[in-house]
Amino acid sequence: MQLKNDEIGFSALYNTVVKYYEVHGERSVFIFESQEPSDDFDSGYYVRFLMDRKNIIQYKICSDRNMSIAILSLAIGPHYFNPGEFWNYKNSQRFTLEATTEGLEFNLKLLDEFLGYM
Repeated sequence: MQLKNDEIGFSALYNTVVKYYEVHGERSVFIFESQEPSDDFDSGYYVRFLMDRKNIIQYKICSDRNMSIAILSLAIGPHYFNPGEFWNYKNSQRFTLEATTEGLEFNLKLLDEFLGYM
């Protein structure tokens, strides 16, 4: 499902994250902050969640050149870093910017690999 700048897209993002970790059970996930869609889609919408009581992740959907993109980020200290900044270049190229529920699940699986769950 393609995610757009609306409540349906936001719900899909939220539910995809929650369901992914329900199915891949070994970790707990707690969404502690979110920003809902607004008229300014360039700033996007996101969910921030605590995974396994030790990793803080942000999943953001925004617009770049009138295209929806999905950006996964890992919190290190007070800042969020994309895969190219926390993993090597070759592995970071495996992540997708595709703003679909399938793309979200694909990136969460790669994040699990990076964190040593796979």
